[in-house]
Amino acid sequence: MSAAARTLLLLLAACRPATPATAQPAAAPSGALPPSRHAAGEQIDANVPLQAGGVLPLASLRGRVVIIEVVDAAHRDAAAEADYRALLEQLGDAVEVVLVSLDADGWHGDAPPVQLGWDPQGALAARLQAATLPTVIVLDAEGRVAFQYAGARERGHAEVLATARRLAG
Repeated sequence: MSAAARTLLLLLAACRPATPATAQPAAAPSGALPPSRHAAGEQIDANVPLQAGGVLPLASLRGRVVIIEVVDAAHRDAAAEADYRALLEQLGDAVEVVLVSLDADGWHGDAPPVQLGWDPQGALAARLQAATLPTVIVLDAEGRVAFQYAGARERGHAEVLATARRLAG
């Protein structure tokens, strides 16, 4: 992870508002680190700044299952990208994958064939309440949180794929 991305995550964690003592976070799947603090079923509206310029409003993707992954593009996961490619081939327009890089350098020429977001200042990461990398949120066709996880892939990635397949089914 780049120094800028690491610093940003530390700042985001330090600036996070305190959670009231009565609030209980959603149970973390399969022993994963706690996900972002979005409740299951919560609708997320945000604009994803794109590396190629412009923005992608998440609202424009209504009707499709959306996987949003906040990552460090300098330390990409080839296996996860291959899984996303296969998912897109299998489900076509029923699903959209958006990878959002926190790196100042962003994506390079060999970037995966998905929507490529670029958030070097961390504004979108803060909006998504991304606590660690990767943070992955699956939105249903209405833009509501269906599944989320943060941290080690082996603890949540398979469920991301299964949830997307089930919702697009």
